[in-house]
Amino acid sequence: MMLSVPVLSLAALAQLMPMHLWLAEHGEVLSVGPTLAKLLPDLEAGLEGRLIGARAGQSQDPLTAIQSAVGKNRRLFLRVQEASDLVLRGHAVRGEDGTILCNLGFGIGLHLAIRMAGLTDADFAPSDLAMELLFLHEANRGVLTELSRFNDQLAQSRTVALLQAQTDPLTGLGNRRGLEMALSMALRATGDSSEAPVPFALVHLDLDHFKQVNDRLGHKAGDELLRAVGAVLQAQVRKTDTAARIGGDEFVLILSDLTSRRALQNLARRIIAGITALSPPELAEFQVSASLGIIVWKGEREVQPEDLLAMADEALYESKRKGRCRATIR
Repeated sequence: MMLSVPVLSLAALAQLMPMHLWLAEHGEVLSVGPTLAKLLPDLEAGLEGRLIGARAGQSQDPLTAIQSAVGKNRRLFLRVQEASDLVLRGHAVRGEDGTILCNLGFGIGLHLAIRMAGLTDADFAPSDLAMELLFLHEANRGVLTELSRFNDQLAQSRTVALLQAQTDPLTGLGNRRGLEMALSMALRATGDSSEAPVPFALVHLDLDHFKQVNDRLGHKAGDELLRAVGAVLQAQVRKTDTAARIGGDEFVLILSDLTSRRALQNLARRIIAGITALSPPELAEFQVSASLGIIVWKGEREVQPEDLLAMADEALYESKRKGRCRATIR
């Protein structure tokens, strides 16, 4: 039984293969599919300057590339010259009359082609999955964008949670946990050049007669005083220092690279003066002030954080024994 070859009109060919390119034997463009024509409006005038061969090791001349693909029965790759990132790919066959029919597609360059030519679903054959692939591409990009935004928000939330976990809510200074971390880091810190530990001063501060504030004026007044003390300490320390409230009316400072006894005495006087000025006048003889114990650590020996805190505590109580409202430096 003899089968007849169907003959298609150009209109039918355009509907069935909207990305077709039909060439005469010597390269004259006979027909361009409507979708390909949207991408390359002047392609009917000829291939030169519009398409180039894109297969590695093959001629860049578009007609030679097409003829080679036909002769070797292999896939055809053509690059759009005005958009070097866009490569059209497909197959080409030769008809009995010597003409060549190419059926092209976009591959991974689909999203670029759609942006360039403003293509819609109507520009593709019903059997073409191009728009479905584009939808998946856009959906995947959207998911990745949302995932990246979620990760950023999660990282910010972790940072905020960590900061809150290390902050005293009353004064805004660090809390005991934050102090322990800062002190451990200070003991591990090294200088930029010598690799020797960076020295620092550890200050343990306790308020004198603070109990009288709570007993006579109430805990609200005590909280207000503690907040004001926190502000005094924040005003006296540097950005590289650490100020923490470790409980009740006890505060600890880590003063990086500050070991001069004169400088520490001057700082202690400023802190004591600032806190004394906060004393409620109703307390009369029970004036609120501050006693300080200061330890200078120069990294001469290995020491644990709790050992330094214990030494600063001893220095503090020496100040208490000597009459309060003073600093003891060791």
